[in-house]
Amino acid sequence: MLLFDPDEPSTLRPWLLGHVCPFWLARIHDPAGGFFEQLDAAGEGVREARRTSLVQARLIYVFSHAYVLSGDDAFRRAAEHGLAFLLRAFRAADGGWMRMVAVDGTVIDETRDAYDHAFVLFALAWFYNATGDASAIQLADATWNVMQRHLADRRYGGFQEQYAPDQMDLKLPRRQNPHMHLLEALLALHTVTGEKSWLRRAAGLVDLFKARFVDSETGALIEFFGPDWTPAPGVEGRLREPGHQFEWVWLLFEFHRATDDDSVIPYAERLFAFGSRYGVERSGTTPGALYDMVDASGALIAGTKLLWPQTEFIKACVARAEWLDDAAARPAIRSKLALIGTHFMRPDGASWHNHLDGEGRPLVNVTPARVLYHLFLAAAEVDRLLAKTTDAARAALS
Repeated sequence: MLLFDPDEPSTLRPWLLGHVCPFWLARIHDPAGGFFEQLDAAGEGVREARRTSLVQARLIYVFSHAYVLSGDDAFRRAAEHGLAFLLRAFRAADGGWMRMVAVDGTVIDETRDAYDHAFVLFALAWFYNATGDASAIQLADATWNVMQRHLADRRYGGFQEQYAPDQMDLKLPRRQNPHMHLLEALLALHTVTGEKSWLRRAAGLVDLFKARFVDSETGALIEFFGPDWTPAPGVEGRLREPGHQFEWVWLLFEFHRATDDDSVIPYAERLFAFGSRYGVERSGTTPGALYDMVDASGALIAGTKLLWPQTEFIKACVARAEWLDDAAARPAIRSKLALIGTHFMRPDGASWHNHLDGEGRPLVNVTPARVLYHLFLAAAEVDRLLAKTTDAARAALS
């Protein structure tokens, strides 16, 4: 269930900031350092000692953004608590960020991962937005420089998956996914600093997207690649994730917001068309839900449904409502919020069944904290849209 009414959008912000974020903060804040990384089936924090830089960074983002929207000092303190732990426990001597540590600082996995670094950059952007602390941007600059030294691919472009001091071989397949989130981080850093260097770096990733990540026949996003950015051989190279189609739609329009570059819009349109045609369940127990995976032709590969793709569809519809004045977008947002409330949310109204099978039954008991980033950002985007809509558009959504 949702503790807000999808037919009454004004209840969205109180639900998000007055219920969801306090609920999670009360259960995952660890005084010993950082945040616990999942809730159990009863909605209580799972008190594991291990921490990952990915989840810690995502939660720093969530509480920073929550503070920006609410002014609630509890969220600012939570973000500061998370960043202090990230700096104390995860930062390597070379300036990069290790993948996994114990709460006492013992290193479990010293790999420096491109995906994780993208979220550290995203967290630093939002922490600066929340606090004005210039050291966050200094850390972002240092993180980018580390990525340039150790992860940047001078030959084929983009970034390698990861590196570690004792690692010799490149990790394959390569993925578009770290680059997608790196684009998100670079756009956020440009927004909060106004520095054109971040936008130029973002433009380089958009160029890589256009040149390598798009299937020219269908307009769909390719997920996995060989070392030279040709699609990975076999099944991997033909996999398409509907959620990522919609995530890129939102990101391309965010790039358009920053640059007025209209060339990205046809790409966004084809992504949305492919995801909408092949990625959505039409009947069954969860009609309207996004599937986890299809192939290059659109044939269903995995009829299971994770929560996060549903939130990315919402963000794509926000972008289409804002930039294309798509009359179908606002009703689609309302329907997707209702679907999440009916099929994914637990009775507490703040945690969720993260993965459903083909019949809509929960597959896992725990609720991973990393997915709070997806839910929060989607709800915040709907809230932002509502804040600028006309009375007529509000009536259409409600």
